[in-house]
Amino acid sequence: MPPKLGPDSTGVLTDMLQTPTIIVVAAVVPSLAYALLLIALDGRRPRPWSAVLALLFWGAVVAAFSSARMNDLVAAGLADATGATRAHVLVATAGAPVIEEVLKAAGLLLVLAVRPSLLRSARDGIVDGAWIGLGFDLAENLEYLTLAAVQGGTAGVMRGMWVRGFLGGLKHAVFTGTVGAGIGWARDAGARRLRWLVPACALLAAIAQHAAWNAVASEAITRALCGAAAPQAACRATPADLALFVSVPLIVVLFVGPGALALLAIARRGVGR
Repeated sequence: MPPKLGPDSTGVLTDMLQTPTIIVVAAVVPSLAYALLLIALDGRRPRPWSAVLALLFWGAVVAAFSSARMNDLVAAGLADATGATRAHVLVATAGAPVIEEVLKAAGLLLVLAVRPSLLRSARDGIVDGAWIGLGFDLAENLEYLTLAAVQGGTAGVMRGMWVRGFLGGLKHAVFTGTVGAGIGWARDAGARRLRWLVPACALLAAIAQHAAWNAVASEAITRALCGAAAPQAACRATPADLALFVSVPLIVVLFVGPGALALLAIARRGVGR
């Protein structure tokens, strides 16, 4: 017969059961909000739900899982030469942007091969790429919010939902949407050379945005949330409101805003139609 649970152990068990639910909700709610924006953007010629789910699946499962394994393999390969800490920094700032953007772009190429009618223009490419990016961000957020729950409990999850879900929840949509815009535009390009050059430049632009985010923006956000009084001092127990609601949003706008506005302008003009 199992032992009886006292009041304290019952509370612990309840928390253990509730925490995964809180993490999933915190990851899904921001993605759902951005999904509604994408549906509005795609109102003229909405994608079939089967296609939307396939794009989300590619980003959240295929690209996210494969890139995580590849990033780990690259880090392990570099660890002997550079040390484990340096290897992870190199992968985050240089390796991951290339690996992740190539894997997400592969989903767009698959769409082009299987359902070319879903990627007829730059606007189509932006929307398709954004769906893949949303799926990728959802998968990443589940991992990071789990870590936030371990480190800061429910309060940490709520802060993570704000910072990663709402503020940073469009970054991968913008990165992959950039590649999609290039592929869609190239479909109507007259010169054969442009059909390869434009998507290649779009992929490089996505990688550059991603690398800037990982190398500069993420570090700046970490420092802002840490709020240490001195370089070697311990971080604050909880981030300051000024960091959460002013500094971090400004960093996100600076690094994601220009790309998002450019894609919005391309989509509104119907470039590549």
